[in-house]
Amino acid sequence: MLTSPGSFAETQRGEVRFPEISGAVLEKICQYFYWSLHYSSGKETDFHIEPEITLDLMMAANFLDT
Repeated sequence: MLTSPGSFAETQRGEVRFPEISGAVLEKICQYFYWSLHYSSGKETDFHIEPEITLDLMMAANFLDT
């Protein structure tokens, strides 16, 4: 979206906003991407998710998948 040659508003502004997703949930998503990149290939490490944000994470995943 940010690097496409199309006329996305995000390309023009250089930022993507997710008003439906809280900052804490978006931070946890970014932490998961980092964990997945570094640790998911063979190492036995767990990615901890606080029970309080589990539902919000599932809703954010559904939103980002569509």
